Amino acid sequence: MNTKADLKAAREAIGSKKFGEAVKACRRVLLWDGQNYNAWVFLGVAYTGLEDDEEAESAYKRAIEINEDTLLAWQGLISFYEKRDKKEEYTQLIQKLLPRLVKSRDGAKVTDYLKKLLSVYKDSDKTKYLDTLKLFIPGSSYYELIKDQPNIPSPSEVWIPIIEHMEQEQNRKIENEVASRRFRVSNETPVQIRVNVETEIYSQSTLGELYQKIIELAPVKDKERWELRLLTFNWKRLRGVKEKTELYKSIIELARKLLSANDPLPYEILIESSNVSGVGKTDHYDWKLINELMVKYPDHGISKYAKGYQLTKEENSSQGFDIYNEALEQSPFSLFGYQCLSWSYFHIKEYESGLEYATKGRDLVLKMTKDTGIPLDKVLLSMELCMAHCYRLFNEKYHIDAMNLYKSLIQQCPNEISVLEGIGYILLKDKRLDEALEYFEKVQSIEKNNHSSLAEIGGIYCDKGQYKEAIQFISKAIEVAGKDVADYFYRLGRVYWDMEDSISAFKYFMKAVKLDPYFGHVFTYLGHYYRVIKHDQDRSKKCYQKAYMLDPLDTEAALHLSNCYIDTGEEDEAEIIFRQICEVAPKTGWAWKHMGYHNLNSKLYTEAITCFQKALRANTNDVQCWEGLGEAYSKVGRYIAALKAFERATTLNPVSIHAHNEQAHVQQKIGLLDKAIAGYRHTIHLAKEQGKENYIPALAGIAETHLENAKEHFQRGFFAQAADDCNDVIKVSLEGLKHDANIILFWKLIGDSCAFYRLIPSYIYLCAYSELQSVMKLIPKDSYKTLMLGPDNTDHWISELLALEDISDDFALPPRAALDVILSCAGYAYKRALIVANRHPSISPAFWHDLALVYYFMCLNNMEEEGNKTSDTVLSMKCCKIAIKLDPTQYLYWNTLGVVAMTIIDHPKLAQAAFIKSMEYNNRSAIPWTNYGFLCLSLKDYELANQAFETAHSLDPEWISAWVGQAYVASLWGTDAAVIFEHAFESSNGSSLEASYGYAETVYSKLNVDMSSTSVVVPIFALEKLAEQKINDALSLNLLGLLLERIGQYGRASESFASAILALEAQVEAGKIDVDEAENRLSKVKSNLGRTLCAAGDFEGAISIYDSASAQTVYAQLNAGIAYYFLDKLPESLSMFELALNATQDDVDIRQDVIVLLSKVLWALGGDEQRSVAKDKLFSSISDSPEYLPAIFSLCVIGMLEDDETLTAAALQELAKVSIHVAYNTDKEESIPYLFSKFYQLQGDSVKATRALIKSVHQHPWLASSWANLSKHIVHSAQTRDMKTIISSSLVMTSKSHTVESQSEAYEYSALADSTDASIAKRYAQRAIMTAPWRIEAWKTLASI
Repeated sequence: MNTKADLKAAREAIGSKKFGEAVKACRRVLLWDGQNYNAWVFLGVAYTGLEDDEEAESAYKRAIEINEDTLLAWQGLISFYEKRDKKEEYTQLIQKLLPRLVKSRDGAKVTDYLKKLLSVYKDSDKTKYLDTLKLFIPGSSYYELIKDQPNIPSPSEVWIPIIEHMEQEQNRKIENEVASRRFRVSNETPVQIRVNVETEIYSQSTLGELYQKIIELAPVKDKERWELRLLTFNWKRLRGVKEKTELYKSIIELARKLLSANDPLPYEILIESSNVSGVGKTDHYDWKLINELMVKYPDHGISKYAKGYQLTKEENSSQGFDIYNEALEQSPFSLFGYQCLSWSYFHIKEYESGLEYATKGRDLVLKMTKDTGIPLDKVLLSMELCMAHCYRLFNEKYHIDAMNLYKSLIQQCPNEISVLEGIGYILLKDKRLDEALEYFEKVQSIEKNNHSSLAEIGGIYCDKGQYKEAIQFISKAIEVAGKDVADYFYRLGRVYWDMEDSISAFKYFMKAVKLDPYFGHVFTYLGHYYRVIKHDQDRSKKCYQKAYMLDPLDTEAALHLSNCYIDTGEEDEAEIIFRQICEVAPKTGWAWKHMGYHNLNSKLYTEAITCFQKALRANTNDVQCWEGLGEAYSKVGRYIAALKAFERATTLNPVSIHAHNEQAHVQQKIGLLDKAIAGYRHTIHLAKEQGKENYIPALAGIAETHLENAKEHFQRGFFAQAADDCNDVIKVSLEGLKHDANIILFWKLIGDSCAFYRLIPSYIYLCAYSELQSVMKLIPKDSYKTLMLGPDNTDHWISELLALEDISDDFALPPRAALDVILSCAGYAYKRALIVANRHPSISPAFWHDLALVYYFMCLNNMEEEGNKTSDTVLSMKCCKIAIKLDPTQYLYWNTLGVVAMTIIDHPKLAQAAFIKSMEYNNRSAIPWTNYGFLCLSLKDYELANQAFETAHSLDPEWISAWVGQAYVASLWGTDAAVIFEHAFESSNGSSLEASYGYAETVYSKLNVDMSSTSVVVPIFALEKLAEQKINDALSLNLLGLLLERIGQYGRASESFASAILALEAQVEAGKIDVDEAENRLSKVKSNLGRTLCAAGDFEGAISIYDSASAQTVYAQLNAGIAYYFLDKLPESLSMFELALNATQDDVDIRQDVIVLLSKVLWALGGDEQRSVAKDKLFSSISDSPEYLPAIFSLCVIGMLEDDETLTAAALQELAKVSIHVAYNTDKEESIPYLFSKFYQLQGDSVKATRALIKSVHQHPWLASSWANLSKHIVHSAQTRDMKTIISSSLVMTSKSHTVESQSEAYEYSALADSTDASIAKRYAQRAIMTAPWRIEAWKTLASI
């Protein structure tokens, strides 16, 4: 096969576009020569023509593999990819080809392929496009080969798109980072975030170098544009680079160069970086530069700052600050702007705003210096000086801050006039006159023509009282000034005013006014002149008005003007002044103080508190402010805060009468009554020292507090102390009435204290009759005729009281008469209050109601005297109706009317109507509902009564009377009222009489033999207090005696029963109970008395009680029998028991007890016949009731005494048959084991004797009595083994029994058991005595140790 011929045929076929023939020819060549490079190239061309892309691409790649250095296949494959628009493969292949072309030094080919790459990358891959572009600039690997080729891109054409791309990338990165950081927790503003991000990114960017290159390459016309870009870049980059000095210099040079450019940035940089000379003067900026900026770019932020500054200097501050606001929005970080703002606010005396912007400006200077390295020390001084001035002029409390700044500034600028003057002004304000004088003199030494410092020196001499020097310096200031200055003439006037030369002062004040009719301070002193010298209130008022109108910040003028308004009764005008001063000068303390008292008088207590607090911020030592604050706190119920405020006031002014009085008043309100009384008395002492005798507010406070103390003592059961407090009320009120007999409060207090005695009748003998008589003597004779009540019982009692002479301290009246006298005094006091009140519509109804209650109480006190009852009832009803007529909406008046109608006149319909009216006028009160319930109870409508009491509960769960009423209903229904009575008693703390009796009765009904004696202590106390309140209450006294008997207080129980007998006899005499009921009740009480007398050992008394009883009961006969027995009058005792036995034929239980007692007496008689009868009686009792243990016990004891083993054994055998449960219920004293133990002891078997007692302990280990018997037996039998263990167990068990007798006995046995250790035994014996000191055995044990 001819290879050349086939290749030629293939080339010709390709040329004639017979691609199939060409493929065949190439295949023939390749069949014999598979590595033929040309064949593979021609095959690729042929397949390309046939559009068999896969085979074509494969053929070209195979050719390249065979020979990489030959370019034919490379060019073919590139052409193939180009035609097929396979850009990725196309560019990759060119990238592989370019190094081979470089080796071949074919610059044209390289340029051509690079351009092809640019055309592909331009629209597809910006980065690769820029990288390819860089191959055309010097320094690239291809530049030397292609530099002479035509139509290659110039360096500027290369760098411009690169720069633009980098700018775009950096802007995108900045935006993304800013967006990310805005969602982070930071205190930076959006503008600050952007600045920080730009600084960070630009500090790492290489754009600056590119800008430099493009500036070098760009034509002249384009250089300025690129230089502006470089300036912007470097200005933003400056904050982030470390080496700032050189970069800053280049920025300033470039900014100066570009001032002609059409951009405000160069101006901004030059202005903002200006370290101006002349501290505190924005005029030292380059205003030529600023004016150019304002002309070229009037809407720029700095231009607006400059415009605003110019307007404020031209006194067009309103428009100027509007422009400032716009500038702040555009350029919030402009140093020039902050200088303009701070000094502009300073010049218009807006010192707070000036301080704010100066502080921000200082912070900005420090930050900018740190970030940029620009030296701005002079700008910093300017800002700090403005801060110092603003601190000084804003508020005196910032003088320390101002002084610190001034001292810092003076170290840097020791001859700066404004700094020296600032220090001088502060020292002057602090009254450090000599130091201030030094600074102003230094100002004078630096600047001779400084007339303001001369005026200040004159002012200092004036304050020092050196008026001659003061006039000299101020006059010199006028001379140096070269013109008439109103302020200096005003100062001269002040000097002459202080010299009390009012004529000269007035002359200079008038001259100052003529020079400056808008000089407000002059008008203030003219006001002083007319007020103090001329006493012309109208002119002084007009001058103060003028001064205040000219200068609303002149607080001195405002103060005197407000005082003028107050003096003339123009309270509203004064209030306007207060409010205005509080708004324009919120640090003015007196304005807030006056505003606080105005709000206090207007009952706006919360607002008053705020005002006083703000006043105290200005002056924490203002006593009046602390007093007002305390009073306001007290009015809103914040008593602890009020006490602290008054404590502060009394600390600042220990002799303040008002503060001490109000402090005591607050203590009274919160229940610190003793402290309140002491406080009031201290107030009176202070008032006396200051010439104010009988300080009425303090006297009234003492009287009120004593009355509250009486109520408190009554609630706690201290009735005698309550009576003493009532006497104190009368005595203190008497002092007040002697000073002024027309003070209503004292009459009210006297009436209330006298009426209070009805609650403590047992202590009515303590009443201060002498003082009460003195009070009644203060009342004019026949002064009550205007009330038209007519004569009544009170007139009689008062006349009797006034007729008494020389009432001694031990003067006393019968309880009922005493209460009538005291209630009459209460009525007279209320009548006198009515007369003094002159029928005032808001006061009189309450006194009529009080008077109605007095007549009602007198009626209750004289229930058995029909005449007195009728007259008092009529007057009570009349007074009630008058009170209701005057104030028909007061529910208490209707309630009282209902109570009177229900309890005295027995008029249920009227009572019902009154209670319903009371409910209508106050449906939230439990009082009328409770009384309505008692009305229904009296009418036997128990269901409705119960509903009324439940309603009262829902309205006020702590209203005790409702619980008592419901307990009565429960007892009438037969349900358990005990729980309700107990709840009522506990809730009332024993102050409710009905609850106390009901509770005591409940406790007594629940008592049994095993109950602790301590459980009745509280009921006993309640009944004792009840007896003190309700004299001659036989039921309470009898129940008290029964409870006292249960705890072994037989003497006190006998006294209580005796009092109950006297009370019953008094009730019989008064006709309150009939004779039959009295006889029945007396017989029961006398039986109780006889029993307790017998228990107390007073057997003669018990017998006499029996003899005095008209009706003899079984229990009385038993008591008498026992008494005769112990008096060794056995026949009489036997006859009593025989009578009792005959009387108990139908009562088996009592009859058995009588039999046992009778048998004991028969046995004691000692005769054989009597003893035989005793045994028979006991045997008959056992035959009737085999389980009646006392009879068996008696037979067993008789057997032991007669040494009758048969009888004893039989009795013990019967006892052994008794079951454990029966023994536990009937043998509480553990007599069965005791008898077994004694039986074995008599037989000489001590082991069995002990075992009998141990068996009882095993059966009932919880019973203290079992352990006590065992302990006693072991001690007396001297058994040392396990003695201490048993005694300790006994001690533990008896401590749980809560009975003092058993506990004392256990300690006694412990002492005997530890007799070997004297100290321990002695301690136990002492405890036995301390537990029950009445036990003789305990004392004997202690004596034996």
